[in-house]
Order: sequence, then structure tokens, then C-alpha cells
Amino acid sequence: MVLMALPQAAMAEPGQPLDVDDAFALSAHATSSGDLTLNWRIADGYYLYRDRITLEAADGRSVPIGTPEGEAKDDPYFGRLEVYHQAATATVSAETLRALPKGETLSLTYQGCQDGGICYRPSIRDVDPADLAAFGAPPAEGGAAAALGRLAEASRPSDRSSPWAQAPSANASGGSAASSPIPGAASDPAATGDLRTVSNLPAPSQPEPSDSAGVTLASSTNLVDGLLGEGGSLWAVGVFFALGLGLAFTPCVLPMYPILAGQLTRSGERPSMARGFVLSATYVLAMAAAFAIVGVAAAWSGQNLQMALQSEAAILLVSALFVGLALSMFGLFELRLPAAWTNAVAGLPAPRRGSLAASAGLGFTSALIVGPCMTAPLAGGLLYIARTGDLGLGAGALFALGLGQGVPLIVFGTLGARALPKPGAWMTRVTQGFGFVFLALALWMASRILPDAATLFLWSALLIGVGVFIGALDSLSPDSGPRRRLAKATGLLAILYGAILAVGAAAGGSDPLRPLAQIASAKVALEASPQFRPVASAAEVANRLKDTDRPSLIYVTADWCVSCDVIKRDVFPDPDVRARMAGMQLLEVDVTDADQGRDGLMRELGVAGPPTMLFVDRNGREAPGSRLIGDVSPRQFTQSADRAGGSS
Repeated sequence: MVLMALPQAAMAEPGQPLDVDDAFALSAHATSSGDLTLNWRIADGYYLYRDRITLEAADGRSVPIGTPEGEAKDDPYFGRLEVYHQAATATVSAETLRALPKGETLSLTYQGCQDGGICYRPSIRDVDPADLAAFGAPPAEGGAAAALGRLAEASRPSDRSSPWAQAPSANASGGSAASSPIPGAASDPAATGDLRTVSNLPAPSQPEPSDSAGVTLASSTNLVDGLLGEGGSLWAVGVFFALGLGLAFTPCVLPMYPILAGQLTRSGERPSMARGFVLSATYVLAMAAAFAIVGVAAAWSGQNLQMALQSEAAILLVSALFVGLALSMFGLFELRLPAAWTNAVAGLPAPRRGSLAASAGLGFTSALIVGPCMTAPLAGGLLYIARTGDLGLGAGALFALGLGQGVPLIVFGTLGARALPKPGAWMTRVTQGFGFVFLALALWMASRILPDAATLFLWSALLIGVGVFIGALDSLSPDSGPRRRLAKATGLLAILYGAILAVGAAAGGSDPLRPLAQIASAKVALEASPQFRPVASAAEVANRLKDTDRPSLIYVTADWCVSCDVIKRDVFPDPDVRARMAGMQLLEVDVTDADQGRDGLMRELGVAGPPTMLFVDRNGREAPGSRLIGDVSPRQFTQSADRAGGSS
């Protein structure tokens, strides 16, 4: 039971978002013509808004800044926007710089978000066009009019403070951080191409969260990170093996069992236990090898493969593969391995050559097919591997994951081989039945990116198809046996539930398990939204927590946060969520406008940006494993609330 709980617990704990300067690494350089160019290196899974890149003079005047056309993004709340992925560039012309008064300091503002996660508050950086010349060769014309400029993190006034304020540099002598030189700028003033000088923005300091807000934070917000941090490489490999055992019992691995069963009976004969063990072990070893390759790629590239595997393209590809397997199960075509794969095992006896090659090929491809399904519980582990950069650990940990996941498959292949009846007509029906299983898995995967109504309608169509397949519309004769009658009754129930799903889809429902909830809760949805008490500082939070004997929810939100609007629309109206919230003190930290109090509170709570939810028990302690970041579901909310004692 503990092993089965590991992936579920890890799934509830998303990885921490990057710091704003890691998500959007900013640098500046000047061209030979005197233009000032600002460059952002944007991390995978993050994007920068084009219209949020602005430049202002000290008196508030807007300074012209050029930005290229971005990628179109149709936002359901903010309309059509343009965003940048991977990289962004903005340019201030030499003419604009020459028109500025000597010594003028400009204020650069930009803002971005994480895909499916938090939106960062607007970042503010100072641009001093006169000082950068001190770190590189000045322009030929000299003087402030053609100076290159420099970027520095500034200590901002309280009404325009940066959301990630940096403590004054140790190099500064009594002044603000803006008076300190950029680390590394003076050490490399040489020109490269037409770049006169490049200055990288220093990352903001990150104070350790404290409990001055009256909250004792959970020691770790990621189960996998916590487990891996307790021991060395062997411990990490053991943890991944345990995670694999847990994942072996999740629905995502179900396709492997019919694939393996089909392989065991492909020869038309019932295999022996030894034969079943060899075939299933070959299948599992190839599957584990595929996981090891993923681990090596994570360690070698240092990238968040979890984000890549959760992309729209990956989800659509996996869904299409499941549909293809389903169509093959229905007999529309037959999947065969390439002849080169089969001939590679030339040293084996002819009857076994194809079977072992097929088992290895199917095991390898099966791991790639189910990989995106498992990225949520493995997100923390993959990030840990990427940070270590250890190829041996990366391969070993993911190989152990594949072995752990394959243990039940080996048991199934060894013992189940003798339990299988002789091949016959039954196999055709079973194979077709697993075709519907593949379609269900394809729909489950695609539901992450499909509209709710479309998903519910497709579930309806699938259930109606299942009902017809198992005989709901077949006529019964007086001498029909119990098996046919039971099949017809089951088919009719499937068609009935499919019709209910269709009604739910038409009514705007979203949950296949509760298709009519939208209708039943229509009155509830019209009620007033949950009443949050606004808090703007650590002192306010501490006072609120002292004055209550109930669990508390601290919700960090903002007007410009798209995911916050989704939570308000889809999560808070849920009846179970409302029941939990009724027994909790609700505190809201609105970070739409920056100020020192909210900045300090976010740092102390260890919050990178909205939406973030902290669930605090009656003693002022954050419930372990309860923090929610980014998009959440009603079920995740209720689970976190229950951990803090918020169940009604």
C-alpha cells in the first residue's frame, strides 16, 4: 500500500517554479550603430508577454522600445495576446538614446508566466545609458549621447518595488544596489562581433522562508526531492524502483498487460512457464532500457523533460498511438515489427527469434508510449536527475524505475502463461475489448488539452460504442443463457450512462463521473463567491492566524493571473470545495500591485508567484504535502484541505 501511495503523493506535489531571473534571464548589449538591445533567454515551459515590455523615463514618460512580432495566444480572459517562447529581444534606437538627458535612468518593466502554472509579477529593472560605457569601449562619438547603457537591479521605492527585491550588493558602499557594478561585467569588456559589451543581470537573493508570518512552513514541498535528498545514489535507485512498483498498478500501465498477453499467445500455442518468463523478462528489460535512455537525456541535457512530455504535441502523439493500437485490436490493420529488428537476433532458433525480438521491441516502445502519463509523479525525480548532471545516476535510477514497473508484468507473464486457455474465438473478443481500453486511455490523455464539453461527449460516444459491442442491441431468444443476458444488461447500462454523459456535455458539464453536477449545482454557482479576507503583510497573517482556532487557507492571487481566473471559475464553485472552505479561515494575498509588505510576505512563505495555495492547520503549521501551485483540480484542493484538518 505504501508503494502504491508513492506516485500518488508525488503527483500531488508539483515542482517549484523557477525564480523569475532563471525563467527570464536578461542581458544587454549595444550594436556598433549605438542601438541598445535587450535579450531574454526564456526557460522551457515559460513565456514572456510582448505588451508587458515597457520602458519609462524617471518622470514617467514612455520611452519608445521596439519588439518583434510574437506568437499569437488566444486567452479566454484577456483576448488575443502575443507572447515569446525560448527567447525575446527589445531594441532602443540610438536616436532615442541621444535624445535622453545626460545621466537619465530608465525603468524597464516586463512580465511573463509559466505554462499551466504561475504568472510572475511585473519585474522592474533600471537601465542607466551612461554607466555601461565604463565596462567597455565607448562609442566613437563618445559622451552620454552615444553611451551603451547598463542594466542593474535597483532598490525601488515602495510603490514601484520589484517583486523579487535584491539586497544591496556587498560591493556597494552605502548606496543602493543600483550603484554596484554587475558581477562579471568588468572582467570581460572585450568586444565580440558588433557587441561592445554584455552585462548579465544578477539573480535576486532568496532569503530563507521564516515563520515571522506565524506560519511554520512544511520542510519539503516535493516528496521525491525529499526522499532523494536523504541518501546517496543507491538510495535514489531504490526510491525509483519503489516508484516503479507503485506505477505498475496505475491505469497508465494497463495497456502493457494486453500487449504482453497477446505476445505470449501469438505463436498459437500455450507457452510454458519458462517460456513465459523469458518473453516477459525480455519485454521488461527493453522497457527499462527505454527509461534509462530518458534518464540519460535528462541528466545530459539538464532540461525539464517532464515539461516537454506534457506538451500539447507529446500528448497528441501519445493519444494517436493509443488510437492506432485500438484500431489494430479491432482488426483494421496488423502491427508488425520491422524485419531488421527481427533479423538482429539471428543466433536464436527460428521459432524463438521473432518472439524475443518482438517482445524487446514492444517493451521499448511501450515505455515511450506510457512515458507522458507518468511525468506528474516523476516530475521531482527528473528535475533532481537533471540538476545532478550524473549520467550514471540518471540511467540507473530510470532503469530501476522500469524494473520496478515490470515486476508485476514478469509475474503475470510467468504464471499467467499457464493460466491462459488455449487460443480460440475468445481471443478475438478479448482483443477487441482491449481496443476499447486503448481508446479510453487515448481519450484520458487527450482530455488534458481538449475542451471539457468535447471530452464529455467523446466519453459518451465511447460508452455507447461499448454497449453496442457487448450486445445491448442484440435480440435474446427464450433459451439465451445467463451470460448473454448479463452482457445485454451491461450493454444497456453503458448506453444509458453514455446518454447521461451526452446530456451533461450539452449542459456544460466537465466531470465524467459527475456529468450532471453542473445542473445540480446551478443555484450554488449563483451564490456569492467565497469571502476571503485580504492580507498584505506578514504581520497581518500572523494576527489572523492567532485570532482563529480553525485551519486557514492562504491564497496568493492577482488580477493578471490567468490560472487564478480558472480556479475561481472551475474550482471554488465545486460543492466539495465549498464544504471545505466553509470550515476554514480564508486569507487572500493579492499581488496585483507590488509593495514591500507583500514582497516580504511572499519571500517568507517561499512563494514564487500566483496562483499558490498554502493550507495551514490550527497550530499555524503548513500541512506537509498540501501546497498547490498553478492549475489545480477540485479533488486536489479537497485532499490538501483535508491534510490541514479542513474537512467538514
